[in-house]
Amino acid sequence: MKTADLHSLQALRQLREQRASSRLAAQQVRCRETRTELDKAREALHLHREKLAREAEDVYGRFSEGLSVSAWNAAQDELQRLDDEREQLQDKTEDAVRSVESEEQARQQLRREHLARQQKTLAWNALLDQRVRQDVRAGEQRDETDELPASASGLAPGVPG
Repeated sequence: MKTADLHSLQALRQLREQRASSRLAAQQVRCRETRTELDKAREALHLHREKLAREAEDVYGRFSEGLSVSAWNAAQDELQRLDDEREQLQDKTEDAVRSVESEEQARQQLRREHLARQQKTLAWNALLDQRVRQDVRAGEQRDETDELPASASGLAPGVPG
């Protein structure tokens, strides 16, 4: 394979490396975004649980004072609604956890591929550098070989050969 072909292949490898780096950077952004969504979901769940606890305390306080049957039923309905919302928020949080895990796995895979490409690129660059040095040495040897016969005939200019 010619050195020019090797340089072309090296340029293609560099383009692939740049694309892989871009994909990895984009994946890292997605990971940050999903972690942010997870944090928001956890915070919403936390706030909702606090609200549910306050509402339950309020109902308990009213219960100890004596509630009518309709007020008791309304309080139970409200607590059930809040508990249903809590379950939805819990599901949303669990979905966010799974999403973060999935994005992290994808990021790790891209990172492993990126590192493997970097190692291949380093090996390829070393191979190309070695090839260029060999070509330079071969050129120098050809030049020296071409100079030897010319200098040998130049040493004895007046001597018939």
